[in-house]
Amino acid sequence: MSDSKRRLSWDVVRVVAVLAVIFTHVTYQGPFLHPELGAPLGRYPFQVGASILLVISAYFVCVTIRRGSTSRWLWRRVCRVLPPYLVAVLFTYTVVVLFGPSNWILPTRRDLWGNLTLAASFDSSIQLIDGSYWTLPLQLMAFGAAALLWPRGLGPRGFEPRITTLLWIMIIAPVILQWDDRIGHSPLWVQQTWNGLGLHRLQLFAIGIAIWLWSQRRIGVLHLGALLVATVFAQHAHTADLPSSLGIGLLLVFVAGAARGPDWTAFARFRRPIQFLARISFGLYLLNQVVGYLIAYRLMELGASRLTQITGAVVGVIALAWLLTKYVEEPAYRGLAELRVRGLGARAFAWLNT
Repeated sequence: MSDSKRRLSWDVVRVVAVLAVIFTHVTYQGPFLHPELGAPLGRYPFQVGASILLVISAYFVCVTIRRGSTSRWLWRRVCRVLPPYLVAVLFTYTVVVLFGPSNWILPTRRDLWGNLTLAASFDSSIQLIDGSYWTLPLQLMAFGAAALLWPRGLGPRGFEPRITTLLWIMIIAPVILQWDDRIGHSPLWVQQTWNGLGLHRLQLFAIGIAIWLWSQRRIGVLHLGALLVATVFAQHAHTADLPSSLGIGLLLVFVAGAARGPDWTAFARFRRPIQFLARISFGLYLLNQVVGYLIAYRLMELGASRLTQITGAVVGVIALAWLLTKYVEEPAYRGLAELRVRGLGARAFAWLNT
């Protein structure tokens, strides 16, 4: 999409979400995991950014997918997210192993393999090299589910009752299944399946789809409001984190405003920095946590103040995210997205969509 046609409101929402992720990591999660960095800012994390990014991802699945070409669409989605993720995993693993302090729990080669193959979400014995990576398997599974379900009547108009019934099931069913900590008291394979499939995150994908339906005037504002309240309830039921759940609810209102309201031209004077950060937002998400902690730690060793540590970590991660976007994400997508997907797997997928 050209800059002239690009809605600034979506860039603002995306930047706010990724900055919320960075804020949580530099002010709370980093000092919590590594107390030598200083005291956390506040007693509780304010975890809203990654959840909103999943909502945005679900919304744009609905915007970009098209009936009759879902295998091509799926291939392009994979080409967009997988190459930068794999490079980010390799980069983070390398710098942490080479430059990480000896008192940190350093990832092993088994951890590296588990992260590269996305197996870490299903195996609790594998350490996530970066805590942010939990969203990648969920996104890819959501892409695959959308590609399979869309041609079967979950996309076109006239199927709203079927779609909204599915959305309510996605929000409410996991709450019922997890109520009274049933999952925590279940066999290990049940817990691994639950966490690996991200069933306690389904409400985020459901509300993203609901916002798209509302933006297309296929459900009313009262129905959307009910789904939004149910989403906040489900989020709190799964996390027991009321401030973050309410924060997600507030940001969902802004996501809905970006989806259907007029463009946010009030931010026009900041268009260039907003679009720059939106462009590298995926790289920021992939690199901000562990790499940011490491930059802050080494600055601390040099005698830098806490504010200088945070500033240096943010600036360093922005530079690395730009490099990842410019030299990996964008060229990989251009080079791979137009390739014809051949082979047995592609033919099987095409057959499933007939």
